[in-house]
Amino acid sequence: MRQRHIIYMPIIFIVAIACTVRATDVLPQTESNVEKRDIHGKTVQSERDEQESLFNYYFRSRKIQYETKLKELKKSASVPDWRIPYSADIHPQVAGGLGAIARRRYGGSSALSQYDRAFNDGQNAANSYEVRRVLGADSAVFAGLRLRRNNEGWEGYCSGFTASTIRHPEPVKPVDAAEVGGVAGVVFQPSDIKALLSCIYNRTTDSSFFYAAPPSAKDGGPNMGTFHLALANYIGRAGHPIGIDRTKGQVAWNNPIYAYEVASISDAGDGNHVHYKTVETTVTYSFYGSDSGTQTEQETGNVTGNTKQTWALRYTLALDDEGRIVGGTALSDSGYFLWIPLFAVQGTPDGSTPGSPHIGVKKVIALARASATPETQEKFDKAAIEP
Repeated sequence: MRQRHIIYMPIIFIVAIACTVRATDVLPQTESNVEKRDIHGKTVQSERDEQESLFNYYFRSRKIQYETKLKELKKSASVPDWRIPYSADIHPQVAGGLGAIARRRYGGSSALSQYDRAFNDGQNAANSYEVRRVLGADSAVFAGLRLRRNNEGWEGYCSGFTASTIRHPEPVKPVDAAEVGGVAGVVFQPSDIKALLSCIYNRTTDSSFFYAAPPSAKDGGPNMGTFHLALANYIGRAGHPIGIDRTKGQVAWNNPIYAYEVASISDAGDGNHVHYKTVETTVTYSFYGSDSGTQTEQETGNVTGNTKQTWALRYTLALDDEGRIVGGTALSDSGYFLWIPLFAVQGTPDGSTPGSPHIGVKKVIALARASATPETQEKFDKAAIEP
């Protein structure tokens, strides 16, 4: 939650797609997502073509294809119950115990102090690094989602919360560090592991995430044609949650969307082979909560106790003569962008890769896997998309 600077680096794929509507045919009532773009002086494929290529690439093993016809897209959908992102604390260093600041303020041991005892020979490495970073001695870098220049004690980990809850099932069992190569007798509670997951996913590189709907609209938000296609394809067709930055401007608030419902679709005029529809859609996302609460049912692995919120959106879609979405524009606040996390970034000592060099990403993920319900972890493994 800090000043951010978007670095838009499109991934170029070569595809052959025939559009019945030319870019110049789309009226000012909406913004096109099928016209070719000029990025850094180079002409590249349209936003819709890029998103279709990305989706088809990541779901090629499941043979799910990106759909662009509005009538073929589900009007309501949710990810499977076991895939619903759990709620977690986005201020772990203040209220949950990532670093020594929390330990001094609330008493007890912090998750990073536990990590130091288990994996850093008891040296105050990961914990002290976080304290220095929060107090401003170290600069934090969050490319794409939140590129920061400064830090404050209240800074949240909403991006790390969003990414980790999309990538991992909820930790539900205590884990002795010896199970994953650490010091025997140092036991991580599920709340510790949730905090550590938020920590390792809170820094990104250009390749560790991708836009499902980039901030390409004139209002600084996403093209709503691309937005609708992302909801309907990722959630509706693939059962995959989507991260959203809900606010434009300097402060970022990220959450994982896992369901949507199209409340209404009404005609909004025609012109130049373009057909307009006014759409009202409600999205449901997991909200912030406490790391100490367990929301996963032990018998089924389903997440049923997450804190959730809904958000109603209005926008106009542009369709071509075949009913394919060729653009859109927001009629209400639509947030900043939609994104998909791919992996957690391992920090390096020289700072060339963001994140703490004293926290092993693989160790934290090993703790998370050992803490999750085995059956649910297996489902996540089969459904995961990789770089």
